[in-house]
Amino acid sequence: MKKLLVVSAIAALSLTSVAFAGGLPEEMPAAPAAVASSDTGAYFGISGGLGLTNWKTLNVAGSSIGSDNGVVGRAFLGYDMNRYFAVEAGYTYFFNQAKFNEGAVQTNKAKLTHDVDLMLKGKLPVVENFDLFAKVGVNYLMTKLDKDKLFGNTTETNRKAFNVGYGAGADYYITPNVIASVEWLRFNGNAKQDNKYQPNTDAFMVGLRYKFDL
Repeated sequence: MKKLLVVSAIAALSLTSVAFAGGLPEEMPAAPAAVASSDTGAYFGISGGLGLTNWKTLNVAGSSIGSDNGVVGRAFLGYDMNRYFAVEAGYTYFFNQAKFNEGAVQTNKAKLTHDVDLMLKGKLPVVENFDLFAKVGVNYLMTKLDKDKLFGNTTETNRKAFNVGYGAGADYYITPNVIASVEWLRFNGNAKQDNKYQPNTDAFMVGLRYKFDL
C-alpha cells in the first residue's frame, strides 16, 4: 500500500508539471524601443515677424524718413551636420517701404529690400528638447529705390552690399522632426553715407521647420 501511494504521488506531480508547462502563456515579447531622430539631416522652414530696414539712421539735412519698420518673412534650407553644428541658407524679404521726405514732400521710397544669406549655426543643448544657438556667415543685401533724390539722382537705383550676417536664438523640439524657433538676425549693408549707403537690417522672427533624418 505504501509503495502504491508513493507511485501515485509521483505520477500526480508529473501530470501537474506537464499541465502547467503546456497551459501557462508564453512571456510576451518586449515592445521595441522608440527610434530617436538622427542628429544629422536636411531641413526646410519658414519664419516671420518684425523687420527693421533702419533707414532712419540716414542723416541728410532738411530730410526725414517715414516708418522703416514692418513685416519680414524668411524661407530657408539647412543641414544638421551633427548635434552641435548646422549650415543654413535663406532668403529674407522686408515688406516695409520706408518713405523719404524733404519738408512735407515725399521724394522717394525704398521699394524693395531683400537678402540672401549663407550661415554656420552653432547649437548649445540646454535640455533634451531645447537649444540655444548662434549664427554667423555672409549676406547679400539688396535695396531698390524708386528715385534717389536724396543724393541727386532722379532715376531708380539699386543698392547691393555683400557683408557679414549674424544672429542668435532658441530652438524648441515639438517632436524630433518638427522644431519651433525664435531668433534675431542682422544683415549688414554699407554704412558709408553716400550714394551707395544701405543701412543694416534687423529681423525678429518666430519660425517652424521640418527635419528629414538622413
